[in-house]
Amino acid sequence: MCMKIEWNKVTWYSKLIAVVIFVLTFYIGFNLGEQKIEIIKNIPVIPSIVKPINTVSYTCQAGKVIIAKYYQGENKPVAPGQPPIPGGSVGLELGDGRSTTLPQTISADGGRYANANESLVFWSKGNTAFITENNPNNMTYKNCVVATETSSS
Repeated sequence: MCMKIEWNKVTWYSKLIAVVIFVLTFYIGFNLGEQKIEIIKNIPVIPSIVKPINTVSYTCQAGKVIIAKYYQGENKPVAPGQPPIPGGSVGLELGDGRSTTLPQTISADGGRYANANESLVFWSKGNTAFITENNPNNMTYKNCVVATETSSS
């Protein structure tokens, strides 16, 4: 038996196909939207878009210069009784032409910012700062003091 297809006639299976296509379209659109939201949530805030809360220029020994742009962030959640994990960061422009952004890390006193493997660490306290590289004893920028400071309000 050969079934003749009538393209302009609504049948029970054409209705079923329309419902399945509608449900699949809604389901796929919803899931793609959820994935997009997750992707957007995981995009880190780029400090160049966010206004720094403070910009400080340091002059260091041997004529070196550091420009530090401090950014505020929210503390990350921790277990009860544990010290808070700071969420701030600092954008550094070094006198040798390098620039980087470092997340804030736990510090007993002053501000401490370091990359993931701690090969670059920036410390600031009061009107002083220094940088260590590849070794805590290797101060590549030392005896740095505030030359200029600009707070953003």
